[in-house]
Formats: sequence, structure tokens, C-alpha cells
Amino acid sequence: MAEQGDGPPVIGVDLGGTKILAGVISADNQVLGRAKRSTPARQGGPAILGVMIECVEEALGRAGLSREDIAAAGIGSPGPLDVDSGVILFSANLNVENFPIGPELSAAIQTPVMVQNDVRVGGYGEYMLGAGRGYRDVIAAFVGTGIGGFIVQDGRIVTGSNGNAGEIGHIVVKAGGAKCGCGARGCMEAMASKTAIANRIAKAIKKSKPTTLGDKMARKGRLKSGDLADAVYEADEIAIREVRRSAHYLGLGLGSLVNVLAPEIVIIGGGMALALGDPWIDLIRSSARTQILADPEGKIKIVRAALGDDAGILGAALMAREKLVGK
Repeated sequence: MAEQGDGPPVIGVDLGGTKILAGVISADNQVLGRAKRSTPARQGGPAILGVMIECVEEALGRAGLSREDIAAAGIGSPGPLDVDSGVILFSANLNVENFPIGPELSAAIQTPVMVQNDVRVGGYGEYMLGAGRGYRDVIAAFVGTGIGGFIVQDGRIVTGSNGNAGEIGHIVVKAGGAKCGCGARGCMEAMASKTAIANRIAKAIKKSKPTTLGDKMARKGRLKSGDLADAVYEADEIAIREVRRSAHYLGLGLGSLVNVLAPEIVIIGGGMALALGDPWIDLIRSSARTQILADPEGKIKIVRAALGDDAGILGAALMAREKLVGK
């Protein structure tokens, strides 16, 4: 991993709709202690903050450290956000609105806290320490409940005029396709995310098509990436069909982005990539190659993310150190 020299540890927090991860990260980017909790998303901001504090405390305990040993903390959160004030402006997945997650955590653990988009911190972790290390032109796509993107051109993070560049999940890949949470139809997120797969599997179950996922989805209330991967491994025809379909639409969208941006590497991460592994990446790569026009020799790499669940906590810690500690 890239080294940053000496300095105190910082905390990285990855806040998601289903789980909260916290890690204590050393100055040379080693995870000294980590903790994981389920996100009490339905209970709103105060409950989420309480669980986040528990997660941070457990990570500190596992690292053998206390709050006084920490120089700063960074949170990767779903948005939209006001990153300057550390406020989650709105998040349907977290059931919060105008919640000052940064100031609240800062007051609780008595250390400065930075808040940034969750995909941006995950992408930054991969860019600096993972599969994107050493490249200057990068596209990263994180696929889970939704699809988020992170773009680097000539060594600089692309944020755009409004700070929100990178919303690749809302590129339309099928005109008139499934309705997306954003209100449009045929977005990559609506066609290729885990939510899209779950919706299509639910329709298949209603039509009495056989799948091993019916009972699991009914019992857990949602489709878990691990259960989907197990079903594919067990040759469940519905699961295989929908995984292939998601890879097809992801490839179409990412291939089109490659034509526009011509990166050196495309990184695919998130819970789906972690669970489904390289065979799924191979399917995405094959679909993308049918779209890519500007890479006749096939030099642009399309790979799986390298950091797994740690991408978010590492990226959040890196950004917090750079912004708040300066080392």
C-alpha cells in the first residue's frame, strides 16, 4: 500500500443502507481495527448515529486505542450531501433529511470529521491503494443496491461544476426500460443493480418459475449478494439469467463511458462484484468490448476492485487525513 509517512491514526466510516463499517487506519494505510454493524435505516438519523458511534468504539477497542489517539475521522455516506457542513441533505435508503452526521459524530468522539459521498471515498481508496494504483485515468463503478461511479482524469478526481459528477448509474442503457428510483426509465441502475435483479427475480417467482431464491428473499426481506452467488453456483436458471442480464447492461453502459473518457482502467467493485467474483467481471468485460470503439488493441483494462469491503473505510480515512490532518 502507498505510504504517507508518520502520523496519528484516523477513522474511516463507510455508511451504507444495510451496513456500517468502521476502521482505524494507520498513517501507512493499515487497518488496525475494524467493526461492522447493521444500519438501522428505518429508524432515522439519531439511531444511525448511535450505531455508528458503537461501531467506531468497537474498532478502536480492537485496535487497542482510544478516542484521544485519533486525529480525525472520515465518513463515506449516500447523498446528496452538503460536504462543507457534513450534512446528509436527503437519503431515501437511510430515511434521513438534513441530518448533520459529520458534526454529530465529531461532537460524540471529540475529533474533526469529514463527510464525502460513499462512492467517491470507495473509488478514492481503490485509486490510491487498490486496483487503480499507479493509473492517472480511471473509471470505477460500484454495484450494489444502486450503481455509483468515480472518475479520475489526468490524476484529478472529476467532480464537475456542481460537485456531483460520476452518477454513472443513471446513464440510460435501454430506452423505455424498467423504471428507476430517480424517475427515469432504462437507467443502468434500473437494469443492472442488485435491486434490478431482485425485482426481476420477484416477478419470476410470482409467475411460479422455480428458483432457490424464493424462500431466502421471503425470509430475509431482500436479496443478498451472497445468496445470489450461491444460487448461480447451484445452477439456478433464474439467477444465472438475471446475473447475465445485469452484466450485459453494465457492459453497455461502461463500454459507452470508455468511448467518451478513454480511461486506462475500469474498476468494478461493490457487494455484487465481491460476491459474484471474476466470472461476472468476465461477462461485463465481454459486453463492454462490443461497445468500445476507441480501443482496437484492447489495452484498456476492465478489472474487479482489489480492496473489497475495505475500500470505503480506507478512502474515507485517506480523504480525512488529507483534508483535516495534512499528512
